[in-house]
Amino acid sequence: MLHEVVVVIEVARGGGGEAPTISNAKGAVKFWLKDGKLPNTVSQFGSTPEEIFVCYEDVKDLVGANEMKNIPLGAVGVYSYVEKIKVGLQQLMAGSRCFSVPVISRKELMSLTEECAKVTGIPYVMDAYREEAMQILRDEAPKKSYARR
Repeated sequence: MLHEVVVVIEVARGGGGEAPTISNAKGAVKFWLKDGKLPNTVSQFGSTPEEIFVCYEDVKDLVGANEMKNIPLGAVGVYSYVEKIKVGLQQLMAGSRCFSVPVISRKELMSLTEECAKVTGIPYVMDAYREEAMQILRDEAPKKSYARR
């Protein structure tokens, strides 16, 4: 994922005030590769699309080697980025013992901003599970010790 983030940051730096988009990234990377003038922050990962984009081979396996010439590099970057998000979400889900999307309920979700909480009705992260935490803090310590002897 770092590869793709670095590419988007480099596009944003030279973007002339434009917001970085898929087409900007595609054009910038193609331009850099064609001229052999990759920014240092990108060239540290490689000098070919196969080296720069982590999931290049995965996309190639999906669409076939012959079709790769028709796939924009920006699309490969987005695919790589989404794959990393997927892995992160799987880790978060496993942490809450939710191993598939259908078992996730609103109880497992938290809003990261107060505005999101107002719009969705999902508790703000600072308020989620507050009562349960306060109850644990108010209760006495267990009378029985579970420490090994």
